Amino acid sequence: MKQIGYDRPLFVQPFDHRGSFTKSYFGFKGSPTITHDTEQHIQVAEAKTLVYRGLLRAIDMGVSPENVGILVDAQFGSHILADAKSKGIPVAVAVEKSGQSVFDFEYGARWEDHIRFIAPDIVKVLVRFHPKDDPVINREQMARLKILSDYVHSTEDNYLMFELLVPATTDEDKNAGDRYDSELRPGLMVESVKVLQDYGVEPDIWKVEGLDRREQAEAVSEQARVGEARKRVGCIILGRGSDKEQVHKWLQVASPVPGFIGFAVGRTNFSAPLKHFLEDPKQESAAIEAIAKNYKGCVDTWQAAR
Repeated sequence: MKQIGYDRPLFVQPFDHRGSFTKSYFGFKGSPTITHDTEQHIQVAEAKTLVYRGLLRAIDMGVSPENVGILVDAQFGSHILADAKSKGIPVAVAVEKSGQSVFDFEYGARWEDHIRFIAPDIVKVLVRFHPKDDPVINREQMARLKILSDYVHSTEDNYLMFELLVPATTDEDKNAGDRYDSELRPGLMVESVKVLQDYGVEPDIWKVEGLDRREQAEAVSEQARVGEARKRVGCIILGRGSDKEQVHKWLQVASPVPGFIGFAVGRTNFSAPLKHFLEDPKQESAAIEAIAKNYKGCVDTWQAAR
């Protein structure tokens, strides 16, 4: 079994959103089960290609390709995965079923076959987890996640990225209002990481929500890397679709902290340019340029704070 961890810089452009993507940008209702031969599928695939072209443009603008990563779904982005692999760009693919409050595998019992077929560099899973949630639900999620963790670490070719969302669950959380994100959630993130680790779930990369203070980021990183076996584990900051100013503040907080290796910022970078393109296809070049500048802006902010 290979050593746990991923300690190289990693600046991810995520656009693996499925149900939320088709609903937000195209108004399609229901689950994203659009087949490849439909006009709807072509539209969504074209939109995701535009986001990818923005990332390639950012590389042309000077972002080091060694630090770039993409996170895209195979349903609408299989052509993007193939192209990124041919260019040596690390690719991450999600294995969770879209829009579920309790983690389950996107391809059911065939999830291992899916990973082997796609052969991503990074296997990503998004999980909503609160340490004080229903114990039965938490055990159900952790049992499935341990199976995934064990599988990924039994291979030499994959890393595991764990996107941890800690929603306000208890009455105390909900009554805290805006204080939840700034004061309560950071401690619950640390507790969640520990609970998952104690169960045997061992990500190489923790993808976590933004933190307002350095000591909060340090606490998360220290727990993620607790013990000799986890000393190479990395953490990255996700954007949560927040505005650019807020995301850059989170990046500035996390960047100097040992153990934080980068970010995964998606909608903040591509949402407005993509909407402009969908409203007016003549804005294609401008949209690509805007996505590239937004992504590069995150990289520059991270490196300047480092």
